[in-house]
Amino acid sequence: MFFASSLLTKKGPLGKVWLAAHWDKKLTKMQVFQTDITKSVDSIVHPTVPLALRVSGHLLLGVVRIYSRKVKYLMEDCSQALTKIKMAFRPELRPV
Repeated sequence: MFFASSLLTKKGPLGKVWLAAHWDKKLTKMQVFQTDITKSVDSIVHPTVPLALRVSGHLLLGVVRIYSRKVKYLMEDCSQALTKIKMAFRPELRPV
């Protein structure tokens, strides 16, 4: 195979991406937010050591899954904020 095993270790630069590609449920919310997508994609597209096409495909899948979860978390936060704003400015029923 064409890759350095140090890249894909748990604490390696692409470890979280590899984890997202293969065991998506094991990735915590904090790990998702700590992952820098642009740096991950850059290190996949321009690797320091050659990567096999299959490995780079798995890593890109991991990047997509991390991005998807980041968008999901953002959508949940926005929905909660919108609900709180609507509740704050809701006209209350006042007796006449």
